[in-house]
Formats: sequence, structure tokens, C-alpha cells
Amino acid sequence: MTQGHEGFDLEELLKVEVSSERIERLKEWTKFDDPDMTPEVEEYLHRQFAKLCHIQYGRFLAGVTFTEEDIDECMCGAIDIHTHGGSDPFDRLLLEDEMAIEHTQARMRALVIKTWYTPSASRVAMAERALKQWIERQEDETLVPAKVFGGITLNYSQGGLNPEAVKKCLGFPGMKYVWMPMVDSYHHRRVVFDDQDYGLRIVDDKYNVLAPLKEICQIAADNNLTIASGHYPAEDTRALMEYAKKAGVRHMEIIHPTHIHSKHTIEDMKQAASEGVKLMLMGLGSTCFPIHETGPLYSVRMIKEVGAENLVYGSDLGQIQNPSHVTITRWLMKLLLSFGATKEEVKTVFQTAPAAHLELD
Repeated sequence: MTQGHEGFDLEELLKVEVSSERIERLKEWTKFDDPDMTPEVEEYLHRQFAKLCHIQYGRFLAGVTFTEEDIDECMCGAIDIHTHGGSDPFDRLLLEDEMAIEHTQARMRALVIKTWYTPSASRVAMAERALKQWIERQEDETLVPAKVFGGITLNYSQGGLNPEAVKKCLGFPGMKYVWMPMVDSYHHRRVVFDDQDYGLRIVDDKYNVLAPLKEICQIAADNNLTIASGHYPAEDTRALMEYAKKAGVRHMEIIHPTHIHSKHTIEDMKQAASEGVKLMLMGLGSTCFPIHETGPLYSVRMIKEVGAENLVYGSDLGQIQNPSHVTITRWLMKLLLSFGATKEEVKTVFQTAPAAHLELD
């Protein structure tokens, strides 16, 4: 690890602990606005703020250096396996063809489009045609079109766990993913909306995979599709991935394992990785919406403890209130490098691992 001019070491900086005596001093000097805050919560927040503030300021003295050329190198050939486009029935930042153009301009290699209520695989041909026409109008002969992939999300609009819907998507070019229910998951409904009486399940009370999902796993195995998780607890997802592996599915993925409605611990992630399951490192949760517990610091912890080779990058962007997929991808690379990830680890998460996951040369 590079040493700073004041003797700081980034690795040691990230291990900083805040003493109880310091917490007591901070209570005298700083106050929170919430009048209902308990003393325990106040102490926890002071500890977290002090630790993160120390890291944020201290890293500038820790000798962390990278250039824009380093980020260019990481971006060239990068893959985003979880993007959201404008074909959802609500406002999105970009349409799918615009996303393909943006990724191509950034020299990225591929993107996977996900939609909530209709098969995103049905958008691939249109996006690729528009991208081809756009490239033909450009004067830059070095542009290489980003590959576009899609799939189907098994929400109620697709009939839930509907094998026939998956079969119908096999004819689409770029059909690669079968995502489990997300906003229509029973767990999403109860965690996000406190709704106890609505939603789709993927396993029974004994964690046996439901019969139609078994058929879907077989379709995925026979057609080399990726079985990806949805918004379910770790126990449900583990049972699904175990069954999918036994059924012969070659590519399995746990999407945003740090999100509250699909939360996995680091130990859960390590267990999944040991079984050949890839885990998504999320751009949204590391930057715009802090659901990685400690944002980019938690992402670096995932890289170090779960292993860069077991992680695949997905921005999960497309929301109108956030920057674009490419903007966040580039920013996250800088954050990861700033907080202790190596350039080789970043390239593994953003380039090598997702390329193998999608079976690109």
C-alpha cells in the first residue's frame, strides 16, 4: 500500500476505531436533529460519523493515487450486468437504445437490460439496430458496439413463476437472464410496504423450490440462461441456487445482496461464492443510495472478503433522480480505488468476472 507524505497508510486508516472517550467529547461538540433519538442510537451515529469522517479526510493523506487514464483503462471493456431503461411504465433516465449508445461511447463492452413488467429481452433487437445506425453516422472508426443482453423478470405481469413465459422469450436475441420476482415478491412487500398478505414465493415453508420454478430452472439449464435472484431473504435465495446448480444451471447470480429487501451478510456471500454463485456489486447502493451499509467502504470489504473474482458489477441505475449508468460506473471505480481496492481487483469486478459470467470471449 502506498505511503503518504505524513506517514499515513490506507490499510491502517480503514481499520480506525473510535474510543468511548472520543464519543463523549463529540456529544458535547455536535448534536443531531432528531428529538426522538435514543442514547444508544446517538452513540452509534457519532461513532459511525467519526469513523467515516476520519477515513474521508485521512485518505487524502494516505498516498492513494490514480489518474484519469487509470479509470479509462478500467472503463474500456467494462460490463454492466444490471441496467434499467425507459421501457418500464414510469419515468426512467434513458431509453434502451440511448443506454447502448452511452455504453459504447464509454468504450464499455456490454450491458444487460432489466425491466420490471415486460421481458427486457424483447428490447435487445431494437436497441442493437439503433446502436448500429448511430455508429454508422459517427466519424470515429474505433467505436465498437456494446453487446446488449436481456431477460425476463417473473413478476405478476408475466404470470409469476411462469415456465411458458420463459419459453416464449427463448427466440429473442440476447436472451440471457431469468430474474426472480422483485416488486411482487412477498418479502419485498412486507419489508418495503409492511404488507403481510401479498406477493409471490419461490420456496415452501421447508425451503423446497416450488414446482413451476423447478421447470424454469430446467429450461435455464437446457438453454444456458442465467438464474438470478429477486427480492428475497438469503435463506430463500440459497435454496433456489442450490436447486439450480443441481438442475445443471451453469450461471447463477445474486442481485444487490446488500439491499434491505434482499440482504445477505458477508458470510452469506462467501458461502454462495463457494458454490459458484456470482454476487452483484451495485453502483446505486455504493453511491447514490447508501444501502451498502457504509457505501463504497462496504463494497471494498466485499471485494477483499468475498473475492473480486466472485463479484460482477451492476449499476442498478436508470432512475431519473440519479446520474447515468456510465457516470456512476466511472465514479464508483474512483471510490473503490480511493478506499483500498487495487486496479486489478476493479478490472476483475468490472471486466473479467462479468465477461466470463456472460460467456464472452
